[in-house]
Amino acid sequence: VLLPASLLAFSSGPPNALTGAPGEGNCTQCHSSFPLNSGDGILNIELAGSSEFTPGETYEMTISLENAGQQRWGFELTDLGEGELAVLDSDLTQLSDSGPYLKQTGSGTYNGTADGPVSWSFSWTAPNDAPDEITFYAAGNAADGSGTAGDYIYTTSLTLSNAEVGIDDRINPVDFALLSNYPNPFNPTTQVVFELKQSGLVKLEIFNMLGQQL
Repeated sequence: VLLPASLLAFSSGPPNALTGAPGEGNCTQCHSSFPLNSGDGILNIELAGSSEFTPGETYEMTISLENAGQQRWGFELTDLGEGELAVLDSDLTQLSDSGPYLKQTGSGTYNGTADGPVSWSFSWTAPNDAPDEITFYAAGNAADGSGTAGDYIYTTSLTLSNAEVGIDDRINPVDFALLSNYPNPFNPTTQVVFELKQSGLVKLEIFNMLGQQL
């Protein structure tokens, strides 16, 4: 019996380079019923309890997906060649024959599992010569099991920081300028004015002359 390719879709694993990473596409090229990230589902990449890595160390990570009303699931993940991805459960996940891509197997679609969440675990070894940060990119397919129609596609990313890079290495002092604080000395309040070379999150702490945080 011949079935149309759209009905078969890619239950045994999607093509490479559809993770939504810079320069890559995503699965809406085939699963085009809904715009990217338009559903109520949640796609998540997690390194349990941490947002940092140590070069040369191996970590267990998890990608999970849920979406009410859907019942078949798929994903593709890449670290863009930074470090080494490895399979923990070959029944559920597989590595691409070419390129740094991890994806589900046929059994890993959890066919018939309504709503989710479903999850896939894998291991990742950080490179010895790791940069300051490494980002993982992933696309997930929350399918209704009837072919490509009715499927929601999501993308997400996770950035981990190199634990061996100190704060002095991460932030160049010339990128930060303290313009003024008035009054100084002060009790109990002062106004601190500073500028950054580019916008970002800031944590400002004040210490007294004894080194005690106020």
